[in-house]
Amino acid sequence: MASYIGASAEQEDADPASPEARELVLRWQAHLVKFSRSCDEEKLRRLADLYSWDNRFAEVLDSYGPGTAHFMGEAIEAYLETL
Repeated sequence: MASYIGASAEQEDADPASPEARELVLRWQAHLVKFSRSCDEEKLRRLADLYSWDNRFAEVLDSYGPGTAHFMGEAIEAYLETL
């Protein structure tokens, strides 16, 4: 997972609506498709909610750096707003 998240979430000034964050979401979506049959907009939206609001998910994602879960949730939401 670290190779998908990279350093983007670790930067305090990282913009979840940036082109880099969008690319991160697309890479993450492609990664998820490898383990499930699909990862459509609805699934992404639900994941964004989980990453932002469910402490169990936040704990796992934040092991890659503080704030990773929140950043991923915001990046997914920003990406979905562009569709």
